[in-house]
Amino acid sequence: MEERSRVAPWAPPRAQLRLAELEAEVDGLGLDAVSRLVDAVLAEHRGRLDEDGVVLYAGTNTMSERARAAHEISLGCRPSMGWPGDKCQTGLDELDVLEVLAPLQIAALMGGEFAEVRLQSATLANLACYSAFTSPGDTIAVLPEAAGGHASHHAQGVAGIRGLRVADLPYDTGRLDVDHEALPAFLRERRPTLVMVGASLMLFPYDVAALRAACDEVGALLVYDASHVAGLIAGGRFQRPLDEGAHLVTMSTYTSFGGPPGAAVVTRDEDLARQVSAAAYPGLTANYDASRLAPLALAAAEHAAGGSAYADRCLANAGALAAALDREGFTVAAAHRGWTVSHHVAVDAAAFGGGDEAARLLAEGGVYLSGVRLPGQPPGEPAWGLRIGTQEVTRRGFGPETMGEVAVLMRRLLIDGQAPRAVHRDAVALRRAIP
Repeated sequence: MEERSRVAPWAPPRAQLRLAELEAEVDGLGLDAVSRLVDAVLAEHRGRLDEDGVVLYAGTNTMSERARAAHEISLGCRPSMGWPGDKCQTGLDELDVLEVLAPLQIAALMGGEFAEVRLQSATLANLACYSAFTSPGDTIAVLPEAAGGHASHHAQGVAGIRGLRVADLPYDTGRLDVDHEALPAFLRERRPTLVMVGASLMLFPYDVAALRAACDEVGALLVYDASHVAGLIAGGRFQRPLDEGAHLVTMSTYTSFGGPPGAAVVTRDEDLARQVSAAAYPGLTANYDASRLAPLALAAAEHAAGGSAYADRCLANAGALAAALDREGFTVAAAHRGWTVSHHVAVDAAAFGGGDEAARLLAEGGVYLSGVRLPGQPPGEPAWGLRIGTQEVTRRGFGPETMGEVAVLMRRLLIDGQAPRAVHRDAVALRRAIP
């Protein structure tokens, strides 16, 4: 019988092998050995992804040098509970400044009046909305998982932890949007308290105005999860959910936004903002990582100063990469709509063993992304697709003229079946050639 992992004996078989390997490597190390190991793995990680990797994973980014320099870790060790001027702790006058600066910056960028920025992830931002506006047993309506609906929107995530019933919105796989003809009858039948759109794969905008009109008929709140497109929204591209009728926007502050890990909830409605604030503190946080606030404020200020240009480059790179992948023989999703108008691109990887297997092979060749379920894919099957995001390579200086070379790397690995080691050398050379 194989020895089970001690860290997570419940993990799946593939993970058991990796966990056991790592446990054998690190178990019982003393201080000096731990210090050497930590230094080594941090250096190797920087080399693999930050210096040598062609990173197309849609759920990541890198901060600017200015924002990284402002990430003062010691601030995160200072509990800060309550509002400036009315806190449990003293001596936090400078932190008070950041606690006012960051939400003002985020609210203005996203077209809102109020922003809650203390939450550590967009999953918690979504939970704050569920906690503020729903009760256990209520129904929420969300995008199906096959349409990119995030785990935090579904029963296996925080919606289930809140005790909510989850109903899949009717979805038009051809238009890659909610089925607006079926939506009114669906909402009248299911009577959701809250409707959430936004997905892990967002190739095209949603018709937010039509969603809001349908929600108003049944008294449902409309929440737009902008985790993947917040940087485009901040740059005035893609769409402006609050302008178009969403009651609230939740968002990650990294991904396309390029700030530190964390989240925000933005709204124009004072009463909604008050309820989200109470859910965030003292509901879901006591202390929080205040070291995020300085780089978050700077990332927001950078978007205000030049976010449109960054968003334009992300979009141009995505369009160029989609076209290049098509030329190289890949089946790029949504060809009938021009592939994408965001920074995301999706590729059908069924011919390569599915998205997860294809992503693992690409990683061996120095190209990093992930599998994704494609709209219209039957439920219960492994991910058919590959999900690509251009937000990090754009920040690192890649342009549309480079996207053809990226597509060739992917073709050599997945279509031509070339040895990953040879492709990896060329991927590193491409990455290092970008100033």
